[in-house]
Amino acid sequence: MRSMSLRSVFFGVVLASVAVVGCAASRSDFVVALPNGYQIVRDKASAPTLVKKKGGVVVPGPVARYTVIRDVVVGQVDSSAQKIDKAKGKPADKASENDTATEKTAAEKQGFFVLDTRSGQLGTQLSESAFNERLKSLNIPPSPELSPPVLPE
Repeated sequence: MRSMSLRSVFFGVVLASVAVVGCAASRSDFVVALPNGYQIVRDKASAPTLVKKKGGVVVPGPVARYTVIRDVVVGQVDSSAQKIDKAKGKPADKASENDTATEKTAAEKQGFFVLDTRSGQLGTQLSESAFNERLKSLNIPPSPELSPPVLPE
């Protein structure tokens, strides 16, 4: 009878060890599933980023707002949230940002994107007028309502 309880305890310890190792090895990241194998996930800086499940980053973050219309993902990227003080690893103060080259590249990165997930065609850094023209070419009404991605931290 004693050997039966020792076996039960041993089995319980082994099972608990396997469960702990399995939880530590699994990804606990939240993702937003999009059509045709695309996802919105958090990158290393916790910014929502649009990726192809088996292909890497498609739209670098942060994706501020987006919506899905049939097989098309449309949204807006906000690069102002991307500015990080590399020395501190924290967002940079606006007062310390007086580098016009940085501001120019940030402005260039900010804009709208349109991704046809069926064909893989992507338009990024679009102005609002170019964004609406691209939507028109895909038979989508202009200026759709965009919502922020819901990704718990």
